Order: sequence, then structure tokens, then C-alpha cells
Amino acid sequence: MSKIGKAFMSLILDKKAREALEKAASAPKPADRPVAAPPQPRQPLPEPSQAQIKAQLDAKIDGIQNRVANQHAQSGSPTRQQLIQNALRVHAAKQDVLDDLSAEQKLKLQVMAMKAMAPKRPTN
Repeated sequence: MSKIGKAFMSLILDKKAREALEKAASAPKPADRPVAAPPQPRQPLPEPSQAQIKAQLDAKIDGIQNRVANQHAQSGSPTRQQLIQNALRVHAAKQDVLDDLSAEQKLKLQVMAMKAMAPKRPTN
């Protein structure tokens, strides 16, 4: 480094920073370092079959359902648990109430529900 460069460095940088810069300048350049062997190409993983994918998904779903069931079983009082069980039974029993309706009746019921749930317009 030139004398002028060293003079400017002494004005701008402290002693530790100058030493670090000089050390970095004297370090071997990337071209001087030995070249590592190129990495071996990775072998592609075999594609899982649809049956394997389905089995993995089913296992994950079962695990999630079991975890949720355990959380519900552990949380709350026995009275709360009884209420939840009763609500689930009622919900399951009411599932097929609308199955007996025709398509036209279902549509009319849907329109009626939409009108009942729509926000009321203020009358002027």
C-alpha cells in the first residue's frame, strides 16, 4: 500500500481496523486456494405411489383426529363434555332432515334464509 493510502488509513481507521484490513489483504486469494472436487450429483428419489401417498395422508388425518379427540376429552368439566356429546348426537340426527326435500323446496328454503339473514334497509 502506498504512503498516502497508509496516511489516510491512519486518519480514518483505528489500529485494530487497520490490522484487520492488512490481514485480509495478505490472505490468500481464491485463485490461490486449492479447488475442491465438484459435488456428486444427487440421485433422484423414487416417486411414491398413490397408495403410499394415501396411506401417509390417512395416517396423518388419524393422528390429527386422535389429537383433537384427546384435547376435547382432557379439557373442560364432565358437564361440559356431556353437553358437547349431546350436541354432537343432535347434529348427527339432524343431518338428514333436508335430504327428504326436493330440489325446488331446497332452493326456496335457501332463498328464504338469505332474505332473513340479509341486513335490513332503513326506510325513509
